[in-house]
Amino acid sequence: MSRCKMHDLLRQLALNISKEECFIGDVETLRDGNMSKLRRITAVIKKDMLVLPRVDQVEVKVRTFLTVEGPWRSGDTLFKRFLLLRVLVLNYSLVQSIPDYIGKLIHLRLLNLDHTGISCLLESIGSLKNLQVLSLRWCNDLHNLPFAMTLLCSLRCLDLIGTNINQVPKGIGELKFLTYLRGYPIGDGSDNAVVQDGWMLEELSSLSQLRHLFLVNLDRAAHCSTDAVLTDKKHLKTLRLKWTGPGEGSYSEEDVSNAEEVFEQLIPPPNLEDLGIFRFFGQRYPTWFGTTYLYSLIYLNLIDVRSCVHLPPVWQLPNMKYLRIDGAHAVTKVGPEFVGCKKGDPVCNQLVAFPKLECLIFKDMPSWEEWSFFEEEVVADERGEDGAADIRKEDDPPARLRLLPRLVKLFLHGCPKLRDLPQQFGKDTACLKELSLIGLNNLKAVEDCPQLSEVLVIKDCEGLERIFNLPHVDGV
Repeated sequence: MSRCKMHDLLRQLALNISKEECFIGDVETLRDGNMSKLRRITAVIKKDMLVLPRVDQVEVKVRTFLTVEGPWRSGDTLFKRFLLLRVLVLNYSLVQSIPDYIGKLIHLRLLNLDHTGISCLLESIGSLKNLQVLSLRWCNDLHNLPFAMTLLCSLRCLDLIGTNINQVPKGIGELKFLTYLRGYPIGDGSDNAVVQDGWMLEELSSLSQLRHLFLVNLDRAAHCSTDAVLTDKKHLKTLRLKWTGPGEGSYSEEDVSNAEEVFEQLIPPPNLEDLGIFRFFGQRYPTWFGTTYLYSLIYLNLIDVRSCVHLPPVWQLPNMKYLRIDGAHAVTKVGPEFVGCKKGDPVCNQLVAFPKLECLIFKDMPSWEEWSFFEEEVVADERGEDGAADIRKEDDPPARLRLLPRLVKLFLHGCPKLRDLPQQFGKDTACLKELSLIGLNNLKAVEDCPQLSEVLVIKDCEGLERIFNLPHVDGV
């Protein structure tokens, strides 16, 4: 969500023009005389109970009602007096139930109940045929959705993030206008024909208008009958995939195998721009990672993927600007598989690794020891006999290969075993402005970054011995 500032004079002008239609303050001060033209109310509530004024002799045409300064409680009065509401925002209140009378608000377009204490939604919500946005984020006491949810034929946005839903009606595929769906609880479809523990992946097939999708509880997903659950979503721009389940280290081989199979089937459309992977406990990434399926990808977050030993080969994604790898506990080496090139490979000579990447973050990687861009090989020491004595050395990069040409920010946080930065790192990162090194206890030196121009942060790097050749950095 973006924010903006308004000049005081413009704000005063707007308030003066809209003073008869908009009200901000204590609603108890409203009187019949100034209710007839009122359209939007922002109620500042400093008491435990919302008290609305009597409006017996005035036709109320309020379209928007939202509250600030909670928490507070409300009875049925709100739903009975404002029958023409289009927008109703009751978030962060102590509302524990929504009365059956809400079904009378047939003009309602947006209903926001985020962070409330509601424990259920009544079937009368199915009467809201014009409802387009339903937000139920972080409703800790809400665990099931009514069957009438499938009757909300105009619904565009359903947000369930942070709400532990474990009982849903079948038929979400009927909501064909959905474009924004977050917190979609996955189930295996093993319950009865009307109610189930979560929606199956196949039920996404008919939701062709999706633009933003967040799937949770993917460890409960059953094997799909098709690999095209997401591939045909030509409008999909943002995708979040989250697994949950038993604690770290307690997954069975069957659980791991199922997680890998399900992930392999979730092939995204080529127009995807933002991808986030959370708590995946498989041991390998799907084969489609780093391929043309992610051609349009700009943002990539890999969070708490703790069992994969290798990072995916995402070096050639042509449009990726942001990459965050957080909680990759099993990774000990970031090497050529991450960059994808080996010495002498003619295919790589004309390529650029991470051509548009601007921000790179490595965080919470306690096992990571070595970072290199190119393959190391064993060469015979000329002084030895029959090559008995070997020396390992890192190959120089191919002459025409470019690395991270647009990188602006690099953050390395919580990588206590990392010994060195890549030798060629400082030479290729011509646009680097910010370098943050926190919790790198084993790092010995920071040197040869002549292009670093603005910010260098070093904290909790107990083994650091040398800082050299940073000509444009004024201070640390």
